[in-house]
Amino acid sequence: MAGSLAALKNLPCPAGDNCDAFQCLFKHNKDANIAPTAKSSEQQLVHATATPSLDQALPRKRIKLDSTSSHLEPKERSPTASGKPASAQSQIKKPQRAMSPQNEPAVSKMPKPSLTTDRKHRISTGETSQLDSRQNEGLVGNHSSKAQGLKSSSNSTHTRNTLTPSSTGQSSKPVPKPTPKKPEALNPRLLKSSPAKHDTRLKLVKALHEQYVRLNTGLRKDTDKAVSKLVLSDQELIVKTLDDEQEIAIKRFQIYANAIRNKIMAYKRMTVAQWKEERMLATKDNNAQNEGNSPAAPEPVVTGLTPAQEVDFLHRLVWPLDGLEKYGYVASIPSVEDIEKAKESVEASGNVEVCDRCTRRFQVFPGRRGEDGALTSNGSCTYHPGKVYFTERGPGKLAKSQKKYRCCHQNVDDDSGGCTTALTHVFKTTDPNRLASLLNFAETPPNPNIPADRAVCFDCEMGYTVYGLELIRLTAVSWPSYELLLDILVQPFGEVLDLNTRYSGVTPEDMVSAERWSPGDDHKPNSTTSEHKPKLKLVPSPKAARDLLFSLISPETPLIGHGLENDLNASRIIHHTCVDSVLLFPHKRGLPHRNGLRMLMETLLNRKIQKEADETTPEGHDSAEDARAAGELVRLKVRDEWKDFRMKGWSLQDGEIVPPDEAWTVVGAKK
Repeated sequence: MAGSLAALKNLPCPAGDNCDAFQCLFKHNKDANIAPTAKSSEQQLVHATATPSLDQALPRKRIKLDSTSSHLEPKERSPTASGKPASAQSQIKKPQRAMSPQNEPAVSKMPKPSLTTDRKHRISTGETSQLDSRQNEGLVGNHSSKAQGLKSSSNSTHTRNTLTPSSTGQSSKPVPKPTPKKPEALNPRLLKSSPAKHDTRLKLVKALHEQYVRLNTGLRKDTDKAVSKLVLSDQELIVKTLDDEQEIAIKRFQIYANAIRNKIMAYKRMTVAQWKEERMLATKDNNAQNEGNSPAAPEPVVTGLTPAQEVDFLHRLVWPLDGLEKYGYVASIPSVEDIEKAKESVEASGNVEVCDRCTRRFQVFPGRRGEDGALTSNGSCTYHPGKVYFTERGPGKLAKSQKKYRCCHQNVDDDSGGCTTALTHVFKTTDPNRLASLLNFAETPPNPNIPADRAVCFDCEMGYTVYGLELIRLTAVSWPSYELLLDILVQPFGEVLDLNTRYSGVTPEDMVSAERWSPGDDHKPNSTTSEHKPKLKLVPSPKAARDLLFSLISPETPLIGHGLENDLNASRIIHHTCVDSVLLFPHKRGLPHRNGLRMLMETLLNRKIQKEADETTPEGHDSAEDARAAGELVRLKVRDEWKDFRMKGWSLQDGEIVPPDEAWTVVGAKK
């Protein structure tokens, strides 16, 4: 600061000789004719070397000494004969020893000191540093002593400022304290896509929390110390309620209202003893997860019967096809006249179809159009691949429900057009006569070589061609051993429009790289690719695939599947011994509504199938996995039905299932 003010002495005063300012900082002509007195010099020296204030412990710049400066000793500023100060003609006396660059004070290069917390503490307690004492002692002294004091103070300040926590063995960054988790209120959590309105979710959350509080209060009355550990606090009850509600809202988005109400009713019927058992299991699972153990696998289905007895009992679950024709099942072979009429109608329409995805009309060109080789007309297809579901339902006429697409969760009424675009339009037909025009249906032929103690799980995958939805993969496994019997790719009749990989799991690469099947080859895949997909063989036509399946079954062989009418129609088979899990576990609204295979496996058996790496890009289904899943559902039904049969008096006699009357007769005869 002093150096900056001294530099102003070189600049002439803007007011000139008329300046009347007190102690003006600028240069005046009259100042050169006035010799400074010893008293004024001492006052100026005291002012220049005064101790800095507490917030400025050191000067910011080195004081400049020149002819216009008044910071000189009195004996060096004696005037000469010409009236000019002696400093203009003589040099400043240098120190006796030369100072090296390391020992030079270099005050101008020093960092600006700050009033640290440590210094504030010493000031508040009355303590002073050596710097303060040296500055107080050097109010009046020569320039060399002042520079030496500045050097020592600089070293002292540098030592104090560089004493960081790292130099004392501590970390340079303080360790943050863990912030306690903010308690949650009984309010539904915000979701990216809510399955219902907030008011509806809030009512359901409160109802579920009420049942948890009731059961937890009853458990708190138990005086056992072991039971006291199972009691939840008020905040834990809220967190459990929100966790359970959030899980249902995410995993069961389309049936949220029914799922959460069923859960509330289940806990409303639950007793305190049952709640105690549930809390013990939950505590055990939490301990296992904390120890890093994987969750326990779902328990296998135990029917209490041998495999042969299960197949024998399975015949009681066969559903007759009579009366199911209106739901897509074909019970009789179409006649030749009906097939010809179906062909004529297609020709009369000019092969104009309605797109199965976007419902737009387009024209199909089997064998390709001669002009440009196109297979379809009307450009590309923009559509929603996901099914429609309802977000909210309620009793009464005033209940409102909202339709959304499962693929992108957009409202159906928004008329967004679609979230996915395909190259061509596609179509499918369910008319048995038109299906038979490409390949007629056939009933399962007799085959005496088929084992009587074996059923077959059956599943197909379909893709879109110029003739509609055709068979592209067929899989069969034995039941209840689940041994793979047949798994092949199928070359369809028409040119492929879309392999429907999203659901079929079959890619164009699979079809191109597949090894061609020839008579005498094994029906099973002989290797596995790097993606852990089976390397399947390709049969030349759907008829060849159907013949391979006929070699594994007979008319009396139970054929198990989920939605068997689709698989049977794709392979053009009429089989009267069918066990369909859709009919065994019907939808509450009845046919044509049906429960999905994935949902049934998750809800009934706690097993997940058809896993997807990403909701937007699913990997497709595995027909072998779906066939085994349908078989497990059937075994679950066999177990439950056998329990009911035993309650009615049925029993096992000599390894055979005996009805009540015969069992009573046999037991009485033995007595």
